[in-house]
Amino acid sequence: MFASWLKVTDRCGTCGLDYRFAAPDDGPAFFSLCIVAFPLAFFVVWIQVAFDPVWWVHLFTSVPVMLIGTLLPLRPIKGWLVASQYVNRAQEHGTGALWSQLHGTEPGRSDFDQ
Repeated sequence: MFASWLKVTDRCGTCGLDYRFAAPDDGPAFFSLCIVAFPLAFFVVWIQVAFDPVWWVHLFTSVPVMLIGTLLPLRPIKGWLVASQYVNRAQEHGTGALWSQLHGTEPGRSDFDQ
């Protein structure tokens, strides 16, 4: 599904599914921040309040935990969003004709009808 870390391939190598419909945009970053970064921020604040460490302790503990905690879930979340768009046939309202014109598909045919 992925050509690189977060870039979705044009077609599935196994089944040939065309991924042109996939547009998760900023969704993975949003969910990663809401699900992971928000609770981790509370954890970092708790460490500061409970132990009052010097600044460099946060540099070696809190910063890597926040970076790893927000970057690792990006790829699975993006895969989930692309799959969700496919299952729900998500498409912006009113863009079917323009999409068909730009991609050379039949006007009455959806990109999901492959």
